[in-house]
Amino acid sequence: MLGNGMHFTLIGLRGGIEGFSSAELAVVTSSYFMGFLSGARFSPLLIQRVGHVRVFAALGSFMSAGLIAFPLLSEPWAWTILRILVGFCMSGIYVTAESWLNDASTNETRGKVLSAYMIAQTLGIIGAQGLLTLGDAGTSVLFISASILVSVSFAPILLSVAPIPVVEVARPMSLRDLFSGSPLGAVGIFLLGSVYATQSGMGAVFGTKIGLTTTQIALFIAMLFAGALLLQYPIGWLSDRMDRRKLICGSAALGAASCALGWIAGGGLWPLMAAAFLAGGVTTPLYALLLAYTNDSLSVEEMPAASGGSSSLSGLAPSRVRWSAAGRCRGLTRSRFGWCLARPSASSRFTRSTV
Repeated sequence: MLGNGMHFTLIGLRGGIEGFSSAELAVVTSSYFMGFLSGARFSPLLIQRVGHVRVFAALGSFMSAGLIAFPLLSEPWAWTILRILVGFCMSGIYVTAESWLNDASTNETRGKVLSAYMIAQTLGIIGAQGLLTLGDAGTSVLFISASILVSVSFAPILLSVAPIPVVEVARPMSLRDLFSGSPLGAVGIFLLGSVYATQSGMGAVFGTKIGLTTTQIALFIAMLFAGALLLQYPIGWLSDRMDRRKLICGSAALGAASCALGWIAGGGLWPLMAAAFLAGGVTTPLYALLLAYTNDSLSVEEMPAASGGSSSLSGLAPSRVRWSAAGRCRGLTRSRFGWCLARPSASSRFTRSTV
């Protein structure tokens, strides 16, 4: 996540230095999700064919090579291809990791395990932004550093003596089957992907549009991640001790209420920061809750394909949001941003209908 987080920010920074237009950067940025969706579709088949460890190793190698190739091929078309490659690899890594973790955990521990997994992801994204200050985006140093981090990160997996899941009997699962098996999980993950894309992709734009200073925008984004870090594990711990559906409903309602607070507060800075803390604090935990709930009723053979389907659903909404970001930026207001973030309320209503 350190390497991937660095690469995400570097694309925008280096693209500006290279003179890419806004349209070119939009295509480059969105192409990641094209690869992400493809990776979610084909990774379960790769796992079934060669196993978790080999998929980890192969995708890690390709991703590392892709990252180091960015400064060597400074053309929009080349970056688009590389972003597709990186998106495919990262999606496959997510699918492999999540199916492995789900296999290694039980219904009584899955909430805590997946919460720890999401905390590691969040810390990686935050840490990556700090590492970017150690180099110049106009050189190859940061891209090489990201490539090194990705390569090193797979050593513990490749050298682990822990038992790996059995893949010879892995079963395919379509999105329709995933929805039939867990309507709440499928719909919730899709809606949550849209919320997360709005937070991460439009948060800074929203701050600019309502007149926040650079420091205040940084604090606003930091509150989103701070809430996720502090609330992730307690929510995961609680989910192992109560009905996950009720906790999903409560968390989604809290997220919607926090967005309403930021909307109603008008120009108040600290109510807005409190709203960001609570909204961010339930977004990431909700993904872990929905993923855990979906896998509770699945067999070990179905978990890799279910993880792929979940990644596909979470990637569909971000790709749609990012493609339409330019159009939304022009008319973005405090109320519209609050409405976008309030989409967890839809998940809350859907949860109540399934409890």
